[in-house]
Amino acid sequence: MLLDRFYNKYIIKGTLVAETPIHIGAGEESLDPIQTDNSVIKDVNGKPYIPGSSIKGALRSYLETLLLSGVDQRFKACLIVNDPCLGDEDEVEKIKRIYQEEKRDRDLDLIVAEEIYRNLCDVCRIFGNPYFASKLKVDDCMLKGDAHLSIRDGVGIDRDTGTAADGKKYDFEQVDAGAQFEFCMSVDNLEPEHEELLKLMVKVLESGQLRVGGKTSVGLGCIRLIDTRAYKIEPTNFRSYLMEGLKEEMRWQYV
Repeated sequence: MLLDRFYNKYIIKGTLVAETPIHIGAGEESLDPIQTDNSVIKDVNGKPYIPGSSIKGALRSYLETLLLSGVDQRFKACLIVNDPCLGDEDEVEKIKRIYQEEKRDRDLDLIVAEEIYRNLCDVCRIFGNPYFASKLKVDDCMLKGDAHLSIRDGVGIDRDTGTAADGKKYDFEQVDAGAQFEFCMSVDNLEPEHEELLKLMVKVLESGQLRVGGKTSVGLGCIRLIDTRAYKIEPTNFRSYLMEGLKEEMRWQYV
């Protein structure tokens, strides 16, 4: 399904709990000697949050790894950076030329969009690629209540000796375990068969196996989804959703 009209919308809500400390860096290093070298990302109110892009990227990587292992032959995945399912711009231009030469009566842009979509792997159909918009959206996960922040020491490793590198000691800020964040993920115009992939994503979030942010190799970044509420919006209840919001009768039984 393309995104040119409404077919369905799936909404997953709940609470993300930090099972281990989380470090999602703000992307800047302080030159102040009394400040931490690498602080966590914070909102305008100075509270830490989990960017939706971090969770979306982790979910995509999880699905790519799982499907490339061949665990489910119904679904295909590509390596979006190294070996994308839709090669490059030349391949897209080739598709356009083919249909221009055939002089079809239908709208050329729609025809090309359908052909691009047909050539995408299952993961790219959900998460998008350079030629197709993502169907999946994850909101930034804002902090619920308070969270304790602490400073942790780190040491750079010399790759040749496997020991601590001279002058490479640093510290970083982390959100301690137990912090809770609001979670909301939505998917538009999901193919019926791709419900199984959405279920997998919800299950891995609920399992506590997904990790986000930095320092995951030393145990940081483990999150778990609790109090999950899933909804499915269809044309029959779309107006009600727009006018009155989510209702119990819209619940999606994903298990």
